[in-house]
Amino acid sequence: MSRQPSFFNEPRLRAAMEREGVDCLIVRGPDNSKYVSEFFNNGGHLAYRPFTVFYFLDPAIKPAFIVPAVDLHLAMDNTWIEDVRAYAMAEFFTDIDTHFYDDFFQAAKAVLEERGVKNMTVGTEGDSLPAGFKRELDNLLEGNRLVDISVMMELVRMVKTPEEIRRLKTATEITVKAHAAFRAAIKEGNTDHDLYRAATMTMIENGADGFKFINVGCGPKTSYAAHAPFPVGHTIKRGDFVKVDMGAFCLGYGADFVRSYFAGEATDRHKDIWRWLNDVQMELGMSMRPGMTGGEIFDKGYEMISKHLPNFPREFLGHGLGLGSHEQPRLNHVNKTVLEPNTVYCIEYSYYHDGCRHHTEETFLVTDSGVECWTKDCPRELVVPL
Repeated sequence: MSRQPSFFNEPRLRAAMEREGVDCLIVRGPDNSKYVSEFFNNGGHLAYRPFTVFYFLDPAIKPAFIVPAVDLHLAMDNTWIEDVRAYAMAEFFTDIDTHFYDDFFQAAKAVLEERGVKNMTVGTEGDSLPAGFKRELDNLLEGNRLVDISVMMELVRMVKTPEEIRRLKTATEITVKAHAAFRAAIKEGNTDHDLYRAATMTMIENGADGFKFINVGCGPKTSYAAHAPFPVGHTIKRGDFVKVDMGAFCLGYGADFVRSYFAGEATDRHKDIWRWLNDVQMELGMSMRPGMTGGEIFDKGYEMISKHLPNFPREFLGHGLGLGSHEQPRLNHVNKTVLEPNTVYCIEYSYYHDGCRHHTEETFLVTDSGVECWTKDCPRELVVPL
């Protein structure tokens, strides 16, 4: 009995391939490969270990999925694609009694020959592929017309299916709880390690499958940092600036939003900056509608914040959210991507003042009937009482 995709938007991909005149799609980029195969591999980012989907516009030509031997059984259990093949990688045999190809390209050659891939328009991820992989794949595809479908895939993935929306919303709801735990841990004598621990433990306790990332800014060593990758051991004192940008995982889909705080007290100027950033951010997010372009949204948001903070230093004000952290539409001045219903996006504003990087971010879903703010219940008060 054949399986059907559970979150991969196959009709949207097929429509894009038909519109662009693409007969065959070959994707190995980690996000695209996971998206089309629905197998959340752990290793596709390694240049020597490709997980690659071969997908065809002609429904009579069945897709294929080539994976490292060490992941064959798990891939077969998780993907909707029936033809899953393995090449020798990490292991020469496993509990699956089947032929392993010597390497990826031997397996790819077999798939291409069996499916008669000649004189087709074949889409690959172009120059974003590892150079050696691209060179050998291009050689295998000699006699076909090659096109770069990187942008096409971004636009396909921009509009989310109901299951993708469910996963992203669940991840966001868990992250709201993690923000609450983080905020509660802002106390004199606690360290940034305590903040990190409070947030990550809360994610796991509330059903997260892990955390996508957590960047903690705490005290003068990291107050200015956009993406401080780990705690530095700072002990919280009254008046310290504290920030966290983080997201929990739900079945491969991660949340992403930010809150900033002061421990016990803040100047009036800091309070004004924070209020302006948040008020404009929420107004912009709730005003987004299908049909607007990323550039139009940026221009509107930039004009709004410039009334309060002239010469605002941001070149972009937000991004789509999905398997990747920054998906389309990217909200900058030149982006012409048109916003469509069922797109999940983040609006974010930041501003430097007196050694601190104020940073706030909200997550929204745009639909045919309006906009939902998924992070509206996460408090935005700048000062945490001590």
